[in-house]
Amino acid sequence: MNRDLMDNSTLDTLEAMLRTRTIEELAQQFHKAVDAIGEFYCLLANVNKFQRGAIQPTLSSYPKEWISHYIGNNYGQVDPLLPRAMQTTVGFEWNTCDAMMNKKEWALAADIYEIGLRDGFVLPIHGPGSSVFFASFGQTGREMPLRMQIALSMLTMQYHQRYQQLTAPQVIQPDILTARERECLLWVANGRTTSEVADILNVNDNTIKFHLKNAQRKLECTNRVTTVIKALSLGLISI
Repeated sequence: MNRDLMDNSTLDTLEAMLRTRTIEELAQQFHKAVDAIGEFYCLLANVNKFQRGAIQPTLSSYPKEWISHYIGNNYGQVDPLLPRAMQTTVGFEWNTCDAMMNKKEWALAADIYEIGLRDGFVLPIHGPGSSVFFASFGQTGREMPLRMQIALSMLTMQYHQRYQQLTAPQVIQPDILTARERECLLWVANGRTTSEVADILNVNDNTIKFHLKNAQRKLECTNRVTTVIKALSLGLISI
């Protein structure tokens, strides 16, 4: 982690999402952040990995008529994005899915083309149960730059984390982090690198990494940035 990462607007956006108090507020922050990246039709949904086509949208920027049309035509049964998302844990572009073969699959492709979409990006997040969190971003262009995919992935992971917290609130004990873990997170929150924190605390880099990894595990976060943001939002550290 470097100072630029802690100082730029990306961290502000992620923190704003994590500080939301309602699902509606979270949705607004997510749409605002996605719009700043580009023009997309996005769909966030829970999908049952053992029941083909069982999709429950949680957030969408598609026209309501399109969602009703999709569900009414049981397109979830033939949408090639869904089985692909069940089989992988990494993001993928629409154009890497299996080719559409039957009439219903071609009907779905034609309807997607009609609303102006040419390609897109999907990020699946697999949970411990039978549900997979499915995030799909359709675009009018035929290629999506890697940086755009990375940005959408970061926003989706942060949305999913906060959505889980808001729908199933966790009780975090104030003493869940040790004094040293909080101290390391505090220095990182102030823009210090691992080596700089190690120098300040007069320990080696591996010791700092150890404490930060422990804090990340305890707060159930995916990386150092989200660990800092969550610690701030829970009042475990303050800057």
